[in-house]
Amino acid sequence: MTVKKLLSAFFYSLTILVFSVLYAGLVLSSLIILLSGILRTIGFEQIKMNIWYGVELPVVLSIPVALLFSIFLFYCSKYVKRSIKFCVEKAKF
Repeated sequence: MTVKKLLSAFFYSLTILVFSVLYAGLVLSSLIILLSGILRTIGFEQIKMNIWYGVELPVVLSIPVALLFSIFLFYCSKYVKRSIKFCVEKAKF
């Protein structure tokens, strides 16, 4: 039984590492998306938002679309954080 607990704790610790990187990436990406939507609306022409190749998003819709994607990524990060908490609880001896 001890070997089984050690192996499960090891794999849960690896899972915690992967989920932590995923969580940080989701939160950082959502903040960058929100900032880029605001900057594009203000007038930064260097930021491009395309729907498909050759189809550019109108500047007026930059903030709503950025806010929509940002909320989606925050929502996903909430569930990744729950998974991290679950793995932390299972990794304890």
